[in-house]
This record gives sequence, C-alpha cells and structure tokens, in this order.
Amino acid sequence: MEWIIVKPQGSLNSYDRAKAITRELYNISRPVYMQRDSESMATCFEMITHPDDDYKAALIVDTDYRIRVHENCNLERLTACFPELTASKRYNLAAFIHQNYYVRFGDILPDTVTVRDKRYMLNEGWDVNDE
Repeated sequence: MEWIIVKPQGSLNSYDRAKAITRELYNISRPVYMQRDSESMATCFEMITHPDDDYKAALIVDTDYRIRVHENCNLERLTACFPELTASKRYNLAAFIHQNYYVRFGDILPDTVTVRDKRYMLNEGWDVNDE
C-alpha cells in the first residue's frame, strides 16, 4: 500500500483536489456520458484525511494498478488538476494515456508527485495503521 499526499493548488484545498483527481482517474475508464447515476461519485482510489486537519488529504494508491482507457475518455479535467505542469507535459500525458488500452498508474504520475510509504505516513501523523 502506498499514499500520495495531495497538496492544495490554486482555489482547491488538498481534500477537494484529491477528490477531483481520483474522480477523473475513474473517468478514464468510464467517461461521464456513459455512467449510470450510481457512478456519479465513483472514484479510482480511496482517500484519507489527516487526523489534525480534515482538509489535508492523501490518496491510497497502488502504483501497479492498471487503468483501462476508454477510447472516448476526456482528459481535460484530469490534466487541469496539475496546473504546475507545462502545457507540453499535460499534452504528453494525455497523448500517452490515449495511445494505450491500459495504463499503469505509476507510469502516468507527474514528476511533481511523491509516493509515500507507511513509515513516512506514520511519522507525519497520518492514521494508516488499518490500511
């Protein structure tokens, strides 16, 4: 099990940004236009919040998880979650995803993202003992 602590960006706090990212990762496989009502809140990965700050969130991830890519997925909102990336990097990320039937989650992580292990999370006060 691995974690990604999501930093706030622009007008989004950590929690809202993490929620947007995991939702858009889900939409790679199931574009919004084809989802049932019951999928309106579906996500790719679970989230946790820091015990001392409900607005500080982390995604519980598996970097080896393979995401199926729907041929009609729209990646604009996913890439918009990473405004720190240059336009060129966002374009390359979208192109890489669209060129594959499956993508390994670890292969689409921007270099601005750091994956953390359980020891790091515990040292930083996150409650991950049950994870």
